[in-house]
Amino acid sequence: MRFRSNNPVFRKALSGEHVYEGASATYKGVAGKVIFYILMTLVGAFGGLLVSNEALFGALLTVSLLTTFIFSIIALVSVRLAKVFGSLYCLAIGMVVGVVSLAFETLAPGSVMIAILATIVVLAVVATLFLTNIVKVNGRFMKFLFTFSISILVTMLLLWILSATVYRDAAFNFRNNIIISLIMVFLATLYLLFDLEHIRQVVEGGAPKIMEWYVAFGLVFTIIWLYFEILPIIARILARDN
Repeated sequence: MRFRSNNPVFRKALSGEHVYEGASATYKGVAGKVIFYILMTLVGAFGGLLVSNEALFGALLTVSLLTTFIFSIIALVSVRLAKVFGSLYCLAIGMVVGVVSLAFETLAPGSVMIAILATIVVLAVVATLFLTNIVKVNGRFMKFLFTFSISILVTMLLLWILSATVYRDAAFNFRNNIIISLIMVFLATLYLLFDLEHIRQVVEGGAPKIMEWYVAFGLVFTIIWLYFEILPIIARILARDN
């Protein structure tokens, strides 16, 4: 089966790999890969926390922090390598997820469970909006996503400058951090819609089976990002109330 996409992201990912033969991608196949990546993340999280040797744990965490960026870039740009490096990314980022979650849970008990539930709720709402065509991922959506992403970068830079120079009180920094996290949650939500549209294009476009790993990783990457943005909001609110 031949698969050629007009999507510029897919064109880049398939550069030099224009023709594939074999079975086509399915929604069931993508779902299975998503579950696999999430399980790999959980293995990394719980496996890392079970390491009792502090020196070994510190070394593993350092390696995870240094390699996650490289693994994610490779998995996001290469269809053929997405399965291997996507799995390595999930294992590595899993350790980071475990450590960060433990830190916030210690600071604000109950924050991790609430953050997990909130992430699931956001994903369910986004999927509903997408499947019912209430929100359509088209050219106009992509222009908004690009403009909004640039605006966020500028806004975050301005807020950082203000917090470091003019406003240094704790109250401003608390509001500042909450605002930034909420904005990033919204951005991650937009990217979830972006990922779901990619999955739809792959499956309904008759893409080869190997693309399941690629689009599944993109979705899991965004879900982990979303969790990282929601967790600090919940923890700060709970810690402040206590």
